[in-house]
Amino acid sequence: MISRRRFLLGAAATPGAASGISYAHYWEPGWLEVIHQRIPFFHSPSPSTPPFKILFLADLHYSRYVPLSLISEAITLGLAHDPDLILLGGDYVLFDMPLNFPAFSQVLSPLAAHAPVFACFGNHDHKVGSPHNDAISQAIIHAGVTPLFNRTTVITKGEQQFELTGVGDLWCGQCNSATVPGWRNGILPRLVLAHNPDSKAVLRDGIWDLMLCGQTHGGQMHIPLIGEPFAPVEDKRYVAGLNACGERQIYTTRGVGSLYGLRLNCRPEVTILELV
Repeated sequence: MISRRRFLLGAAATPGAASGISYAHYWEPGWLEVIHQRIPFFHSPSPSTPPFKILFLADLHYSRYVPLSLISEAITLGLAHDPDLILLGGDYVLFDMPLNFPAFSQVLSPLAAHAPVFACFGNHDHKVGSPHNDAISQAIIHAGVTPLFNRTTVITKGEQQFELTGVGDLWCGQCNSATVPGWRNGILPRLVLAHNPDSKAVLRDGIWDLMLCGQTHGGQMHIPLIGEPFAPVEDKRYVAGLNACGERQIYTTRGVGSLYGLRLNCRPEVTILELV
């Protein structure tokens, strides 16, 4: 079976694919797009209450292909929308070169200076407890980010309140179904931060209203008339954007970074979510 990497590289090199490999490698991976998405979420809406605004960033992938300057630009674009809360959806780095973790922390630090920041981990962050993950954890904590590894906190802004649960990564075998119980804490809605949208299968018996995910890069390469056949998820319904999951909803961002420095018809994304 052809690997995802070989397919991405081969597709980008195929004559006529968008504007060719120069576009897919040198232009689109750095062409950030700000996406605004309004989502019904609170159980007892009040017409006079302003939306709860979240800046959601995932798949930063600091690496030889994704410079800190691109991550910094994504953060600047997101903070310009004055979010109430900032969520990070995992896959912060690739270990494909020596990484400057103090510089990475410094790039992330404007987030916590603006609003509370919580994060989950992805498959490229390695298992929690491993040396690689320890290095990433220390970097984001030094930047003022609070990791949520299979635990829950309550977010409050005025009359708006909800539970925020971060789960471990599915591919690392650390997504714990017990983290999302089958009962509610009163009437509070529940938002789950999970790197991989396929985590919904593990969490199917839990009660949650909205899941925020990354992992897919939106498929990284969208092929007209075909779609994103090599997106790294089993359920291709959740490759990108807001999609229903029964009575629940899943939002999957296309992410900021990329693998191998390639994107085609799938721009990197800075996500502004308005919960109403």
